[in-house]
Amino acid sequence: MDESPAAKKFKHSNFSQSEKVEDAFKKTFGLEEYRVNQLEAIKANNSGKNVFVVGGNGAGKSLCYQLPACLSDGVTVVISPLKALNLEQIKELTELGIKAWTPSDDQSERDQNRIYKQLINEDPKIKLLYVTPEKMRNTAWLIMALKSLNGRKLLARFVIDEAQCIIEVGYDFRQTFVTLNDLQKEFWKVPIMAVSGPIGPGIQEDILNRLQMTNPQVFTMPFNRFNLKYAVEKRTTKLGVDECIAWIEKHYPHDSGIVYCWRKVDCDVMASSLNQAGLLACSYHSDMTDEDRESAQNKWNENKCQVICATSAAFGMGINKPDVRYVIHSFLPESMEHYHRETGRAGRDGNMSRCILFYSDRDKGLLQRVIIEGKGSKDRKFKNLGTMMNYCRTPQDCRKIPLLTYFGGDDIEANICLPISEAICDNCERANAGAAATG
Repeated sequence: MDESPAAKKFKHSNFSQSEKVEDAFKKTFGLEEYRVNQLEAIKANNSGKNVFVVGGNGAGKSLCYQLPACLSDGVTVVISPLKALNLEQIKELTELGIKAWTPSDDQSERDQNRIYKQLINEDPKIKLLYVTPEKMRNTAWLIMALKSLNGRKLLARFVIDEAQCIIEVGYDFRQTFVTLNDLQKEFWKVPIMAVSGPIGPGIQEDILNRLQMTNPQVFTMPFNRFNLKYAVEKRTTKLGVDECIAWIEKHYPHDSGIVYCWRKVDCDVMASSLNQAGLLACSYHSDMTDEDRESAQNKWNENKCQVICATSAAFGMGINKPDVRYVIHSFLPESMEHYHRETGRAGRDGNMSRCILFYSDRDKGLLQRVIIEGKGSKDRKFKNLGTMMNYCRTPQDCRKIPLLTYFGGDDIEANICLPISEAICDNCERANAGAAATG
C-alpha cells in the first residue's frame, strides 16, 4: 500500500527509545516482525504527537498504544466503548505482565478506592487504565485522579479506541463519545491517539474534525484480508435459521463461529434453534445482564460454546478470538463499515475462514424504516444502506474489490481471486467454473 505522509515522515526518523521498543516488542509482547505502519505510529506516539490510526481487523492497531504505554512514565488512559473489550484486553495484558485496570460499576467501593489510590500514588503502577466514555465523563473521583496525574506529568496519553463510534455510522454510535472533543483543551499537552476500525475516507475527516486533534499524524493499515472467503446468498426464510443450520453443518460442524442477527429476540431464537440442531450456541445482546454476557463470551472463548449469536451493537468491536472459522450475517448489514468489521472477526489466526451473508430484499425496507424513525444523519445512513444492497445484488464482480474500493482502494490490484486460492469468493468461483466449462 502507498505510504502516507506520516508514514514517510516517521519511517526513517531518529528514535531515542529504539532499543527499549525492540526489547518490549520481542520480550514483552513476543513478536518478531512489525506490521504495516506499526513502528511508524509507535514512533509518532512516543514522540508526543497526536496520532490517528485506521485499519482493518487484525492489522495490529492496539500495539500502537500498548507498547508505548509500557515504556512511558505514568498512565495511559484508554477510552473504549465496550466493557467486554476492556476486560478482554486487560486479561491479555495481565498475562503479559503489564499492569492494566478498569473501574466498573460492578466493583465494590473498596476496589474503586484502590484504583483511585493507585492513580494518585507518587509512582502509580498502573500502565493502562481502560474506561468507557460514560465512566470518563460521569465519575468525579476519576476526573480528579486524572487531573492529579496531569499536574504531576504522569498522564502519558489518551487513547480513543473504536473511534468510529464518534460518527453516526450505525447502532454503535455513542453520544458520550462526542463530548471527548475537548480533551485537548482540558488536559493541555497530553497527546491523543485515536484508533478506528475500517472507515471510508470521508468519515476519517469527520472524526478528526470532531476530536479537534492538533496536527494529527494519520497512519493507515491494510484493510485486505487474503484468508477470508466471501459469499452472499438470498435468504428464503424470515430469520435465516434453516439456512444457517444447513450451512454450518455442511462447512464447519465442529468449529467456532459467529452468527450476526438483526434484533435481540432473533439472537435468542437463532441460538435456541442451533442448540436443538445439536450445535452448541449462546446468545449475546444488550438485554442480557453483564454477568450473562460475560459467561457467554467466556464459554465461546474456551470452545465450550461453538456458535455465538449476537447483535452487531453488542458484539461488533474488539473481539479477538483467533480461531473463528466463519462469520454469518443472517440479515443485511447496515453499512460497509459494519460488514467489514464484523467479517473481520474471522480468521485472526491467518487460516482460511468463510464469511457468508444471507439477505432478503425486505431487509432494506425494514432498515429504511428504522432510519426514518431514528435520529442523526439520515442521508448518510440511506447512502450506506444503498451501497450495502448493491454489494449483495452484484452477481459477477469479485466481492473484495467493492469492499477495498470503498475504503480507499487498498491493495485492489493484489487482490485477485485466483483459482489456486482457497479463499476465492463466490462470484469469482462461479466465473472460473464457467470459464473452465466453456474452455
